[in-house]
Amino acid sequence: MLRVDEVSVSFGGLKALDAVDIDVDTGQVTGLIGPNGAGKTTLFNVITGFQRPDNGEVLVDGRDVTHAGPKKRARLGLGRTFQRLEIFGSLTVLDNVLVALENGGLRGRHAREAGIDLLRRVGLERSALTQADVLPTGMARLLELARALACRPRVILLDEPSSGLDGTESAQLGRLLVDLAGEGMAVLLVEHDMDLVMRVCTRIHVLDFGRIISVGAPAEVRTDPAVQAAYLGGASTGAER
Repeated sequence: MLRVDEVSVSFGGLKALDAVDIDVDTGQVTGLIGPNGAGKTTLFNVITGFQRPDNGEVLVDGRDVTHAGPKKRARLGLGRTFQRLEIFGSLTVLDNVLVALENGGLRGRHAREAGIDLLRRVGLERSALTQADVLPTGMARLLELARALACRPRVILLDEPSSGLDGTESAQLGRLLVDLAGEGMAVLLVEHDMDLVMRVCTRIHVLDFGRIISVGAPAEVRTDPAVQAAYLGGASTGAER
């Protein structure tokens, strides 16, 4: 459903991504992990149209979207959450979701029912009338996920969705991601919670210094010497690019 082919991005003399290949299949949760500064957010920006690559292609369901903007990619079924929260703080939790539903053409009672269903699905139905800017970080991330799902994506990119969640909430999120994949969605997950990644992902890509250094099932990636070196030995340093 999503294919990244030989994508490279440079910022001045810094190679943020170097010939990166990734495939994200329908019906699976695919992990993208790596140390801070590895290039994960840059790759998300390339996939969703916020950053143009120097080389390479991005394809959604076989369609080349490399030069398409974010809105066109969204219309083709590409959804995303952000590492930095992107919610409307002055609106209620439910109204945040209704904005997304109404942008998709749903109105009135049907939109409200769909919004409540989405909030129930992410565990926020009791906070429907709460103003969004008072939500704890973890709940705000769940709200952002509900808004992304309101656009009915076929591919969804999640940037650290478990940040701020406790162990029980993280487990609930994991079950939701598996359910979404089981319903035919393609999920690409960037996450630092390795327990969550290893539990829900079918396949994992490991990015370090802008290059994919390992691809495989969780058990294979966990024992890969290159991955262990990236996290425990020569890990990248500094803020995420």
